[in-house]
Amino acid sequence: MDLSDSAGKATKTAAAAVRKRDVLPYILLFILLAGLLAVMAGALLPPYYQAVPALLWSLGFCVSGMLLGFLFGIPRSLPSGTVSAAPPDERNNGKSRPTDEPPAAGTDTAAAAPSNTLFLGTPTPMEINSNLVEVSDWLTKIIVGVGLIELKSLPGSARSMAAFIAPSLATDTATAMAVVGSIMLFFSVHGFLIGYLLTRIYLSIMIKRADSMVKNESVRLESGKEIEVTELSRLQQKSLDDMQEAVTQLLLAYPPDDGAPVTALAGVPTAQKPASLVLWLDDHPRNNTLLVEQLERENIKVDQAVSTRQALAMLQQKPYALLITDMARVENRRRIKDAGVRTVREVRQTLPELPIVVYCSKDTVASYGTEAQAAGARFITTSGTSLLAAINKLLHEQREDGAQPPA
Repeated sequence: MDLSDSAGKATKTAAAAVRKRDVLPYILLFILLAGLLAVMAGALLPPYYQAVPALLWSLGFCVSGMLLGFLFGIPRSLPSGTVSAAPPDERNNGKSRPTDEPPAAGTDTAAAAPSNTLFLGTPTPMEINSNLVEVSDWLTKIIVGVGLIELKSLPGSARSMAAFIAPSLATDTATAMAVVGSIMLFFSVHGFLIGYLLTRIYLSIMIKRADSMVKNESVRLESGKEIEVTELSRLQQKSLDDMQEAVTQLLLAYPPDDGAPVTALAGVPTAQKPASLVLWLDDHPRNNTLLVEQLERENIKVDQAVSTRQALAMLQQKPYALLITDMARVENRRRIKDAGVRTVREVRQTLPELPIVVYCSKDTVASYGTEAQAAGARFITTSGTSLLAAINKLLHEQREDGAQPPA
C-alpha cells in the first residue's frame, strides 16, 4: 500500500524542519563573508593596511577556532557493550526485556522465548571505533584545564601575539594592534561557533548513520527476511493503530452489555493449515512486510508484484487463490491515483472468478472505493487487521466450495 498520501502532513513537517536546520550553514557563511569584507574594506580604505596578510591571518584564526570547535563538538557515544535496559520495576510490570540483555541465570532459553516469536534480533557484527571521541575528550579536558590555570596570563599572551602579527600589516603600530586584536577576537570566536555547531549537528547525524550500518540495526524475521528497526517500528505502529480501530468497531457493533457472545478462533499449528498462494500488487512492497510475514505464518504463500504488467504476467503463470492490490501506484514513471481500479478491471477480463481485495489509504478509498467495488473488487479496506481477516475469510470460502487451486 502506498502510504505517501496518508503521511503527507508528516512528510511536510519533517521537510520544513530539515530546511530550518539547513539554513544554519548559510547564516554562518554570511557572517564569515561579512567579516572578510570588513577586513578588505580596511585595506582599501583608511587606515590602508596590507590586505593579503590581514586575510591570511583572518582565515588562520578562523580555521584554528573551527578546529577547537570541532574538538568540543564531537558527540560522545556510549561505551562498548552498554545496554539501555528498562528499569526492573518496568520489566516486572510486563514490559519485555531488551533483545541483547542476557537471560537471568538458571533460566531455560527455550522456555523463555515464545514459540510464536515474529522476529529475532541480529547480533552486532563488529565493534565501533571510538578513538576520535576518546582523543577529543582527552584534548578538550587538557585545553580547559590549562586554560583555567593560565587564565591570568591570557591577556598578556594575546597582546604578545598581536604585537607579533602587527608588523605584517605595514601600518602604524597602534592601528595594526587594533586591527589584529579585532581579527583575533572575531574570527576565533566565529570559527569556534562554526566548528562546534556544524560538528554537533551534522557530524552527529553522519556518525549515527555510520554506526547504524556497522551495527546492522535490523531484525531478522522468521522467513529469513531482514528489516531495519526504524522501519519495523513504523510498520508495527500502523498495525497497532489498525487493531485498535478494528477492536473499536467490534465493540461498537457488539457492546458487552447486550449479552452477545464473544468468540475467538483457536490457534491451529501452521503445519496443519491448508496451503494457499496469494499475489500482492504494490509498488511499495516494503510497507507490507509485517502483513506478508503474518500471512506466511498462516501457511499463506505471498508473491509480490510492483506493476500491473508484472502482476498480469504472474497471474498467467501460477494458480493464485486471491489478488491483493493497492490503489495509487506509479506506472511507467507516472503516478496513477486510480491504478487499483484499472487493475481490477483488467484482471476481471481474464480471470473473472479470482477474488480481488483492495488495500489502500483512507484518502484513496474515499475517492475511488466505489469505483473499485463496481469494477468487481470483493473487499476494500484501509486496515491491515481487516485485510488479514478478509483474506482468511475468502480463502475459507474457496476451500468450502472446493474452488481454490492447489498451492
